[in-house]
Amino acid sequence: MIRQKQGYVLRNIVGEYMLFPTGTEMQQFKGAILLNELSAFIWNKLQTPIEFEDLMAVILKEYDVEEEQLKYDLTEIIHTFSEYGIIEK
Repeated sequence: MIRQKQGYVLRNIVGEYMLFPTGTEMQQFKGAILLNELSAFIWNKLQTPIEFEDLMAVILKEYDVEEEQLKYDLTEIIHTFSEYGIIEK
């Protein structure tokens, strides 16, 4: 199961998706993360715990993308989120 780590808020600022730390996370994570549309969509879906395969299915319903390409891209996004320490597995 993958889910958001508490302490971050997503904002759309003039068409740009920005993820900001809040509360105690501001001490740990300095700055903000710029997300593209797909990454912001994924972040929103991670509000509740979800399995990787279920997340893929949700994205495939929403976006016109090849399954193999999505699997690669989603793996990369989840890896990046994990490196930033903004998700829990």
